Amino acid sequence: MTKGLLLALALLCAVALPTRGEEAGVPPETLTVERVIALARTRAPEVRLAQNRVLEARGRLAGARALHTENPTLEAVAATSSRVDRRTQWVLAVPFELGLQRSYRVGTARAELRRDEYLAVEARRLTLGRVLAAYYLLVHAERRLELARERRTVAARLLQVATERHRSGDVARLDVRVAETELARAGSEVSSQEHNVARSRLDLALQLGLPSPNRVVVRGDLADHSAFADTAADGGARPDVQAASQELAAARSQLGLARSAYLPQLAFRLDYGHENGQSVTRPGVGVTVPLFNAGQGERGAARARVDRARIELERQQTTSQAEREGTSAAYAASLEAVRELEERGLPPAIETASLADESYRAGKIDLAVFLVVRRDVLDAQREFANRQLDAALAGIEHAVASGRLR
Repeated sequence: MTKGLLLALALLCAVALPTRGEEAGVPPETLTVERVIALARTRAPEVRLAQNRVLEARGRLAGARALHTENPTLEAVAATSSRVDRRTQWVLAVPFELGLQRSYRVGTARAELRRDEYLAVEARRLTLGRVLAAYYLLVHAERRLELARERRTVAARLLQVATERHRSGDVARLDVRVAETELARAGSEVSSQEHNVARSRLDLALQLGLPSPNRVVVRGDLADHSAFADTAADGGARPDVQAASQELAAARSQLGLARSAYLPQLAFRLDYGHENGQSVTRPGVGVTVPLFNAGQGERGAARARVDRARIELERQQTTSQAEREGTSAAYAASLEAVRELEERGLPPAIETASLADESYRAGKIDLAVFLVVRRDVLDAQREFANRQLDAALAGIEHAVASGRLR
């Protein structure tokens, strides 16, 4: 048995070997596109962090609903135990506010809570886009691996045919050496594509927060756009635009609160003590005069926040509209590229590959011509897989830009 045949048998046996996860009996994490979407909405780290920020905002709103930012104070002083010289004194101070300060605080906290809720939806929107892109990249990598393995199988069969024909004297030793080279190159491509699959699995596992990328197994088709291809659906206002709108509302409420710093801070006071052995009660009012600090810094910062929020809202609205239109055109063009290659490019390429295989076996063409034809067919199949990936990614991008993925 020649060295070439030994190499072919070794490579073919490697295909049937079990993976490390299968040997250990660890069940794989089978991911369909529906499963990927469900995991992204519940387990993706960015989504969980955004949901936690909503809880923080609810806590700030609960604090803003308090009657005042300061609690009542009670002071007590006792001097002697003599009834005549008794100096016991109690001072109770209860602060209260003038104007709409509490209303402004609550309005700011409520708008910030709504902003964070929309930002949580925004986190899901962007995460779904990234996760679906990682999913289709893995499906594409596995498709390229299938094509590489097909090339290796054809190369092994080609080496066997070339060896048999060389023994019978039909071809020179050169054909055997060329076939051996083709088999080695095919085996190298398989290893390279396995590397790409491993990297794509790692990326998808990280996006979903899965602990083991080696257990990730995807089931899907590059041509399946059912999860995002409803181009007629309108997602309405995007969550990033709604979040920017709520940020503007929060900034305006904060500006109203800062302007109320002109008003004095009041506190109801009740003094209770003893004078000459008699109990004395003195009600009164404490006033904090805003002489040195009248909230000028807070007002300046609040005005800047309002201006920034207004600019950000305008930017988000413009970006949203532009992305909807641009991604729609790109998706349509990518679908047309797939259709053109699928209907007019692949069928003759596959037929050519079959004819070339039969012709070489029959001795009608030499090995060099066969390899050229075969490589052209493989290039067409790879290009078709690439065009399918481009269309899937363009469809995901359009669905994300339209706000349908949330």
